Amino acid sequence: MGADSQTKTILCAKTPELIETAIADRKPEQSQTDPHNRAPTAESLAAELSQSDSTLSGVQFEKALQTCSNVAHEAEVDRKLKEIGAATPILPSEIGTDFNFKREIVWKNVVGFLLLHICGWVGLHLAFWRYCDYRTTLYTLWLMYASGQGVTMGAHRLWSHRAFKAKLWLRIILLWMHTLAGQNCLYVWVRDHRQHHKFSDTDADPHNANRGFFFSHIGWLLSKKHPKVIEYGKKIDMSDLEADPLIMFQKDHYKLLYTIFALFGPTAIPVYFWGENPWYALFVAFFFRTVLSLNATWSVNSAAHMFGTRPYDKTMWPVENMFVSFVAVGEGWHNYHHAFPWDYRASEYGTPLNLTGTLIDLLAKFGAVYDRKTATPNMVKNRVMRTGDKSHHTYGTDEGRSAFTTLWNIWKHPSNPTYNSIYTPKPKILQSDGYALIPDELKQSERDEDILSKENEELMRRQKEEENRTTEANQIYNKLSKYIKEQQQSVPESVDELLLQQSNNNVDKTGHPMQGKAALNVVDCNDNALVKRKVTVDAASSTTSH
Repeated sequence: MGADSQTKTILCAKTPELIETAIADRKPEQSQTDPHNRAPTAESLAAELSQSDSTLSGVQFEKALQTCSNVAHEAEVDRKLKEIGAATPILPSEIGTDFNFKREIVWKNVVGFLLLHICGWVGLHLAFWRYCDYRTTLYTLWLMYASGQGVTMGAHRLWSHRAFKAKLWLRIILLWMHTLAGQNCLYVWVRDHRQHHKFSDTDADPHNANRGFFFSHIGWLLSKKHPKVIEYGKKIDMSDLEADPLIMFQKDHYKLLYTIFALFGPTAIPVYFWGENPWYALFVAFFFRTVLSLNATWSVNSAAHMFGTRPYDKTMWPVENMFVSFVAVGEGWHNYHHAFPWDYRASEYGTPLNLTGTLIDLLAKFGAVYDRKTATPNMVKNRVMRTGDKSHHTYGTDEGRSAFTTLWNIWKHPSNPTYNSIYTPKPKILQSDGYALIPDELKQSERDEDILSKENEELMRRQKEEENRTTEANQIYNKLSKYIKEQQQSVPESVDELLLQQSNNNVDKTGHPMQGKAALNVVDCNDNALVKRKVTVDAASSTTSH
């Protein structure tokens, strides 16, 4: 459970200390210098504090202290300061998930998305049961890819993570493609996504995967935002987008642009150019396309946080999911992406199933894309060996690669949507500064190549020593096993020889069997010899096994 789960009952950690300091330092004569000053009411202080973030800043607290310093009596000062402290929730130096929090459903959103999906299902039926013109279906599929690139290449990799730079004409096209997708204006999309990365899978994450598949897929859009989402959303740096006049123009006129480019435009083209039925065009080119595109994007928030492996960081919820990579044109290699969000490839090698990365590389050859950022191989290797779940294809182990399950234990391939690691991270307590979104936010220890090289050398040395110890132990084990088998095989032969010798010793010089006491003496001697031989062999076997 996160540290913010008791924000209504625990005072700010610094409040008692500040109260004591204020009372101790306050001079009695201060209250008598200006008798006209009046104490603020508790209601006014509470109203002032409720309008601010849950973290009471130093300026706010000093202002409250200055107001309270004019109170006539120290007892009144103490009471007022305690009221301030009681109105101030705990300092959120750590963020987690409060599973006791009850979300409030927004029913108009529920009804709206339900009707949208019903219309999308009708459009699917019209598209693939040949009610509409085949050109309408092909045109709709092209629109899906175009709008998908507006989200993945534009909103995600270019503007959210600044993973590369693009020429003006390409930025305009990507902005149009993003408008075509109909996933809110670019400004809001980028803010929510940056917040998702910064405070991933905590109560400050808009689609916290700790709350289940349905919530992270669509439920977060059907309910009111968690207070932490609202609070920390205000702290996301959006200055780069605010300085871009194209993005702010789309933000200010998004509803009009959406109506033109996402609704009327895609619907009118099939009707005008090849005489499609207007209703068929609406349900296929708009409703069906919108629903399919939305669910492909949402699958990155849900399935790509639950079903897959974590070869780069096992402490995070995001996973490597081949199926999502296919439906989301390259966005399903999510464990790598959360480990290195500024990498324009969003996967270690850019492939397979990364059409967006391939397109970026192609545009880079023509100069439309430049300054592509990638995580260095040294950095990737260090992260894999330090925090991975041992399922990496190069630096992992056979045991780690086989630590997965599938539904009904069939189709054991990463393309299976149910392919999932047997290891699941626990809900995480996150420091208030969150994760790094761009290389500039990395700690120096994670960016310094010399430090990473030394860490890699140390990790490789330990791995080599472990492999050597394992090899040496296996060799000793094999030798001991071979020796024990040889000894066990030699025991029956020795027993047979002693028995044969015993039968020979029971015959006298004339060739007749010995009788009476003489025969018994010979048998006793042979039995003793046999027992001694067996004891010797057993002792040798016991010694070698130890």
